[in-house]
Parts: sequence; C-alpha cells; structure tokens
Amino acid sequence: MRARFWTALWFGKIISSVMKFLGRKGTTLPGAIALKICPFMIKSLASLFAEGAIIITGTNGKTTTNNLLAAILQTAGKKIAFNREGANMLTGITGALLQNTTFTGKPLASILLLEVDEATLPALCKQLTPRIAVITNFFRDQLDRYGELDTTIKLVRQSLPPETELILNADDPLVAQIGAGRSRVYYYGADSIPSSRKKSTETREGRFCTQCGEELAYSLFHYGQLGIYHCLNCGFKRPDPYIEAKAVYQASGGITFEIDKQPFRLNLQGSYNLYNALAAFSAAERMQISRDSIRQGLQQYIPDAGRMEPFTLPGGKATLTLVKNPTGFNQVIRTITEDPRELRLLIAINDLAADGRDISWLWDVDFEILAERKADIRKIICAGLRAEDMALRLKYAGFLEKELTLEPSLEKAVLLLEQDSAKYELTDDRPTDDQVKENNPMYILPTYTALFPMRDILVRRKTDLKRNKAESI
Repeated sequence: MRARFWTALWFGKIISSVMKFLGRKGTTLPGAIALKICPFMIKSLASLFAEGAIIITGTNGKTTTNNLLAAILQTAGKKIAFNREGANMLTGITGALLQNTTFTGKPLASILLLEVDEATLPALCKQLTPRIAVITNFFRDQLDRYGELDTTIKLVRQSLPPETELILNADDPLVAQIGAGRSRVYYYGADSIPSSRKKSTETREGRFCTQCGEELAYSLFHYGQLGIYHCLNCGFKRPDPYIEAKAVYQASGGITFEIDKQPFRLNLQGSYNLYNALAAFSAAERMQISRDSIRQGLQQYIPDAGRMEPFTLPGGKATLTLVKNPTGFNQVIRTITEDPRELRLLIAINDLAADGRDISWLWDVDFEILAERKADIRKIICAGLRAEDMALRLKYAGFLEKELTLEPSLEKAVLLLEQDSAKYELTDDRPTDDQVKENNPMYILPTYTALFPMRDILVRRKTDLKRNKAESI
C-alpha cells in the first residue's frame, strides 16, 4: 500500500512538473495517473492538512466562492491549498493535491479548500470528511450528465457526513431543505437585492415545497427560485440566516452591502456574485476569521478563471464570463443589460461532454431581455461548435439575421469583435477609435469547453498589446 502511494506521488509530481514546464496546467492528467496507481490517493494526501478540508459545491458559483474564500483566508495569513483552476472532479482534485504536497509527502499548506462537482461529491466524501461544506444553489444543469435535479440534490444530501458543518443558502429552498434534521447548520441570504420583485415570471426550480408538495408562497423573488418563501400548508420557510446582507446596492463595477450594519464591498458585477461573497463570508466566519480580514479579502479579490474576468485588448476592454445553464445565463444577461453603454457581444456555444451534449437549454434562456436592448448592441457574434444554433435562438428572440455574425472559430470571432462595426457614417459625429474602445465594452460569453481556449486567446491578445506599447515607448 505504501509503495503504491509513493509511486503515485512521485509519478504524479514529475508529470505535473513536466506539464507546467511545457506551459500546461498539469492537474487532470497527473491526477488521473496517480489515482490509477493508488485509488485512495485523495484520502492519503487530504488527511495531512492540519486544519482540515473545506468544500464548495452546488450548480453555480463554485469557482468564484472558492476563490473568494481563498482570498479571505490568505488575507488572514492562512496557508491554503486549493483547486484554483476549477478542476473539480476526482482527477483534478488529486492533481491539485499533488501540486500542494512535497516529494517527501508533506503538505505545503494547513487548509485544503476544494470546489467539488456535485456528481463527484459522493466519491470524494468516501475519501475525506470535510470540516465545512458550502452549498451555493441548485439549478438545472447538464441533464444528460447529472440527470434530473432531484437526483443531484439527493446525491449531495446523502453524501455529506453528519460530522461536517454545513453552510447553506437560505434563499434557495432546494438548498435550505438539506439542513432539515441536522445540527451545525449555518445559513446565509439577502433580505433584498436590486432585482427583487413581488411577482416573477422567471422560470424557477423548486416551485413546490420539498416537505409536503404544496406550492411555495413568496413575499419577494430575488432570481430563479431564490427569495423569501414559505409553505402555507406545512410551515416550511426560509431559515433565519446566520449571515444576512442588507442595504444591497449595485454600484459601478461592484456591489456594496451591510452585514450587522457594517459596510462591505465586492468588486464584482452581478447580484449572483453577492451570494458567492456571502457563502465565502459565512465559511470564513466559521473559521474564526476577523471581519476586517473578510472585508479586506473581498475588496482585494481579483476575478479570474473566466468569471467576470476583465481584459484590456487592442480593441478595447472585454469581460469574459462563463455561461452554462439557463439561470446563470439569465443573471449574466441582466448584468450586461444594466450597463448603460453600447455593447459588443460574443457568445460561444460548444456541446462537448463537459458542456452537456444537449443544448436545448438555450431555449430556456431569456434572450428576449437582450433583444429589448438591441439598439444598444453594436455587434453580436455567435461562435463555437453550435454557433448556428445560438444564432437561431437569437433570431427567435427578436434579432434580425443581418444583425448577427456567424464565426465558428474562436480566434477569428475575437478579432471580429474588436473591429469597429462601422455603425456610424463618416461624419463629424462619428466616434474616434479611442472613444469606441472606451465606450463600447465587449462581453464574451463561452460555455465550459470554450472558456479556457477563449481565455488563452485573450491572454495572448493582452500580451501583444503590452508588447506593442513597450515597443512604441
């Protein structure tokens, strides 16, 4: 057994080092090989972290919550190991552990912080008992891989060891139900967000009470099924949050809110990111992190890995953000449409295994909201393996064919997006190139398998811009 462990550790670390030298991430492949040699590699490595493991799971927000919590813990002086790149299946988690363990088998940190794919949770929890588990939300996602949402929720609920402390989203009834009958459960939520409404026509999961089957009543809808809810039949209701955001305000380039009348700021757009911040906030509090460190960690957080990640390109400023299911896509659209400037938009849709082969979910996304602002959309490009399907969906949402550009190649699509669309006539009123770059931000929305190739393209374009500026100086 020990021989298999050391063989897996050394092989995995050597392969990871070689891949990093070649410019690759070096997580999934080394992890897969290490697990092949030693199937209980995660158990052996995770048990070495002195302050235990924290896991983040749920449909949306895992990566951002994980990275926000990492920023807070690092601000507080904690040494952490985490899967920053979002490789959240067993192979990726093993790869992250290999990178954070020495050749002599010693961990390089005291806390293990992992975002975990929902379907991977049962297998992971057979190898480690998390100190804290955070659940963000549940939405329909990749039905061909996960199955129906009820199946996913059941998997998560049954996987979590009774010793594990839970941090749950109070505003999502599908998440809140997991706390029923358990001890050491802490909820987070918001009393209201800028998009909250008394009535909602938005598609939502969990319309019915998970305890008795009656339809839930809402006094306030936040988005999707998130809001202030209760059951008129059995009394099931939104739990009182341990951490509750109040006075939430969407400011330029960020969100401000209060916890216990103390002000906090997050430099991320989108109300859904407030929930990611609250999840990280709650977990940090349970780790006895001071609120000054939490405030500083939230403020200093720089988005990465394609979650509202900013880029400055030769053609202007761009924001890259992942889209992967109807509710998440709707929240991104709402955030984009709150930008008062004219926009340039690129949507890249793939249908590989990690995206989900079935792309019929595009018809559940509320692109009609986007079409209502089409006068302010300077350019819209459909890219990726299913570019035509995306264009068809936009046509039915209200866009004319001549308003859409099809370019399956990601690289060519980015170059097209950066070019001025010549929307204006050559008159004195025509904006200059610099004005276009400043005033017409670009939003780039890829599905999962398009995300990292797209990000590589943007990083290269950003690097080229810096090189050109340096040469001109």
